[in-house]
Amino acid sequence: MRVSFLANTKPLKLPADLIRLFFGPWNKTRRNPEAGEQLQKIIVYRFRSIDLLNQALTHKSAIVPEDTKGLLSNERLEFLGDAVLNCLVTEYLYRRHPEKSEGQLSKIKSLVVSRKILGEVAQRIELGRYLIFGISEEKSGGRNRLSTMSNAFEALVGAVYLDGGLQEVKNLLKRFLFERIPEFLQDERHINYKSKILELSQHDGFGIPRYVTLEASGPDHAKEFTVQIEIAGVVLGKGCGSNKKIAQQHAAQQAVEHYSRELIESRCKGVAYDELVSH
Repeated sequence: MRVSFLANTKPLKLPADLIRLFFGPWNKTRRNPEAGEQLQKIIVYRFRSIDLLNQALTHKSAIVPEDTKGLLSNERLEFLGDAVLNCLVTEYLYRRHPEKSEGQLSKIKSLVVSRKILGEVAQRIELGRYLIFGISEEKSGGRNRLSTMSNAFEALVGAVYLDGGLQEVKNLLKRFLFERIPEFLQDERHINYKSKILELSQHDGFGIPRYVTLEASGPDHAKEFTVQIEIAGVVLGKGCGSNKKIAQQHAAQQAVEHYSRELIESRCKGVAYDELVSH
């Protein structure tokens, strides 16, 4: 009687298992076991499944072209980690600040889970040193890119959640995120001036501020934009930056500093007053 050699084999779960079967060794050559050990010491958590940690550290640029869905990169863990992070940050803020309204809590949460803050936290634990990149991404500075660091931290959160559960994620966030929230709130760099000036303008009945791009100078790879902000037709600030968003943020900061309901109303009525923004 003939017995097929496939009789005792387990069926593959396509397509991820096939990719691991044929291309797994290619990706493993980029992994550094010692680096994984160092990172686990820094975050004070030891993974039961080192494969989860490796996947959390694998940028999409490091996977084989055949993995068109990115199943072996950290993108799926990032998706999970984002949800876990939002849930735990929301719970922490709810319990920590019983005196704050829903609107106030939402603003704090938006800052805490922002790319800027998570990227900064990732840099604090030197997460970039342990990421696995493709050659092109490595050369283009991906290891220091804030958005990449932020995504990797979310992936790490997702990996810790799957490996150790919710309490281990809470421990991780307590060590590296929760205790720094007061610091983040007091840091002027993290103030969203566009949001702040919008609140002031709408509260006083002036509507939505208008941002006007005055100039875009320099070569394509090093552009500098100049933007001014107007409220009810009154120029309240100007700002410059390497992109329009940064320039708008700087303009909005000036507007917050110069904001005066009485001055705007007087200008709307045609009453002359000193120019708020020096040229």
